[in-house]
Amino acid sequence: MNKIVRKEQFSEKVFLLEVEAPLIAKSRKAGNFVIVRVGKKGERVPLTIADADINKGTITLVVQAVGLSTTKLCALNEGDLIDDVVGPLGNPTHIEKFGTVLCAGGGVGVAPMLPIIKALKEAGNRVLSVLAGRSKDLIILENEVRKYSDKVVIMTDDGSYGEKGVVTVGMEKLINEEHVDKAFAIGPAIMMKFCCLLTQKYNIPTDVSLNTIMVDGTGMCGACRLTIGGKTKFVCIDGPEFDGFQVDWDEMFKRMGTFKRVEAEDMKNLQAHIDSVQPQAAAEKTSHGVEESTAACGGQCTIEELTDRDAAWRKELRASMKPKERTQIARVIMPELDPEYRSKTRLEEVNTGLTKEMAMTEAKRCLDCAKPTCVEGCPVNINIPSFIKNIERGDFLSAAKVLKNTSALPAVCGRVCPQEKQCESKCIHLKMNEPAVAIGYLERFAADYERESGQMSVPEIAPANGMKIAVVGSGPAGLSFAGDMIKKGYDVYVFEALHEIGGVLKYGIPEFRLPNAIVDVEIENLKKMGVHFQTDVIVGKTISVSELEAEGFKGIFVGSGAGLPNFMNIPGENAINIMSSNEYLTRVNLMDAASETTDTPINKAKHVLVVGGGNTAMDSCRTAKRLGADVTLVYRRSEEEMPARLEEVKHAKEEGIDFLTLHNPIEYIADENGAVKAAVLQVMELGEPDESGRRSPVPVEGKTVTLDVDQVVVAVGVSPNPLVPKSIEGLELGRKNTIAVNDEMRSSIPTIYAGGDIVRGGATVILAMGDGRRAALNMDRQLSGK
Repeated sequence: MNKIVRKEQFSEKVFLLEVEAPLIAKSRKAGNFVIVRVGKKGERVPLTIADADINKGTITLVVQAVGLSTTKLCALNEGDLIDDVVGPLGNPTHIEKFGTVLCAGGGVGVAPMLPIIKALKEAGNRVLSVLAGRSKDLIILENEVRKYSDKVVIMTDDGSYGEKGVVTVGMEKLINEEHVDKAFAIGPAIMMKFCCLLTQKYNIPTDVSLNTIMVDGTGMCGACRLTIGGKTKFVCIDGPEFDGFQVDWDEMFKRMGTFKRVEAEDMKNLQAHIDSVQPQAAAEKTSHGVEESTAACGGQCTIEELTDRDAAWRKELRASMKPKERTQIARVIMPELDPEYRSKTRLEEVNTGLTKEMAMTEAKRCLDCAKPTCVEGCPVNINIPSFIKNIERGDFLSAAKVLKNTSALPAVCGRVCPQEKQCESKCIHLKMNEPAVAIGYLERFAADYERESGQMSVPEIAPANGMKIAVVGSGPAGLSFAGDMIKKGYDVYVFEALHEIGGVLKYGIPEFRLPNAIVDVEIENLKKMGVHFQTDVIVGKTISVSELEAEGFKGIFVGSGAGLPNFMNIPGENAINIMSSNEYLTRVNLMDAASETTDTPINKAKHVLVVGGGNTAMDSCRTAKRLGADVTLVYRRSEEEMPARLEEVKHAKEEGIDFLTLHNPIEYIADENGAVKAAVLQVMELGEPDESGRRSPVPVEGKTVTLDVDQVVVAVGVSPNPLVPKSIEGLELGRKNTIAVNDEMRSSIPTIYAGGDIVRGGATVILAMGDGRRAALNMDRQLSGK
């Protein structure tokens, strides 16, 4: 929460807000911006920092109430709290001694121009400033601008103050009076375009600051992408300032209007949004017969007793059935919601979980192997036979305790991990041509049972050793690392850039597959263990690694993920309603944009095209179906080559998703408003296998198909976000800005370890968790000298 310490009204709809944000005030530079969120249902909105006071620990924002979110922000008063302010974001303005610099600010654009004017003057430049507005009351910060300018010209459309005319009239006047070496223009997009047309005529290099649509502001969603110099750039990480001569202004105008209709509807219901109550807690899920365990331990025995294969109870259990009898038991089938029903409900989980009877019967299939190969297939080395045998004897709380001894997120892993490619792929049953034991289903059962019982256990914690450890990112790698390090006695702090903890578990995976309430319980358990969580902090921006070290952190684990969405770089890809899967799922999952009571907009579509064949593509197409669209999944290979889990493919088909394999988009066609209306698909055929072993798709010459669509979700993978790695001086990077690590997960800097997608470039939840565990083991060895 960030407190408003001062509010000043410039005009009917323009306000200055001075806000407490000490870390941002300390690290901000001219040109930086912040992401602001008002209310628990609020939208994430970018606002440029107009000023900062390090001594007071405040930043200054100048806001114009033009839409729902800015109107709600401007309605706050001194003493009120803003839910989230994260930053500083974007690249700072490049400042040097250019000579004579012309600075043009239009309306509230004067506010972000002010720190640039100040920095230019301090660098020894001659500064000429033009302030423009429709009328006198829209001319802001005049005295402050005059303080750092050698000459100031004021222009108003109606002539009520200064000279009558638009901003370019004042600019041209100054250009004709003296030689200008460089120009900066900040204001409405149309103003900046005409400023650039003018300065281009005089061959004056001109930088502009682009304020586009954003969701996260760190490069994760791709909503802010624009064509700059013929190439797609992300405003939040490549900008926000660009060479104005290179900007595709017409494309920007269209993209800025992406949610114009939705925002107009929101403004009609402004009071309802302001008065909306806080979301109620999710309804309790029907229990599958939870009652106090009648087994000997009931979760109270030591881990050694619960995992000892030679314990009397374990021997007795093995002897109770012959192996042949166990192998003759049919594998359990997970109960599911009806496909027709579930395809219309976004928040109800598709898989409904096992009953006690089903779980105990499936547990009997486990042969309790002396050398369990299933454990070898588990990246976090869960003692699989031990937790399953505890289920078999009816001691479900003990089963959960065994799981939590090595896994920080058992309820999550039991739902989203590809067990069929990991632990279950090593099950001895497969060698007998029988289905593997349903390890994932049983893991979920044990974790769910413990949660619903109200008897959540906390793993044993070693005595505090007085050493602080920082974790960058709260996704599966970071949470797994934090869980292991807190158990080893370290004081662990997790820093998350978003406003909620959970990373990809929250923004990337839909609730019908992984309910947020489940993630929250796992996080709450880590809090009970002593892990500290801090949201709205971007390591490398809000606080640097060197500052963390100066504050006494002895080790740092980077688990910032691979949040940079990939696009295909084909014609028309920047049309309105073409989104990355990151943006689409973040809007729906994290920001709850599909709900009428939340502020984040999303355009409902009738005909959605999802491009890709992985789990994220399945999540996207199944989400679109639940939002009422007819959905077609396009994949350039055949279904056999799809990397998605077989269960996800099965569910998507059951829910009515059309699969169009061996097709690949090569162009998008937009309507007169810049919104996508059709996709041109290249028909493909399979050629020779590529490096991954999958057969490469080859275009069928001259054969294309055109589909009518009004929304496209691009789910063709992600790349590591360079924001964190490139902020750490001396850090060795690998391919595509991954962090290079050794077998111990240690980077080129001895105190920094890393894991998950920032190292792998893209992986599963469980592989990321495995990296976190391995990093914790080795960092502990290094710090403790073991």
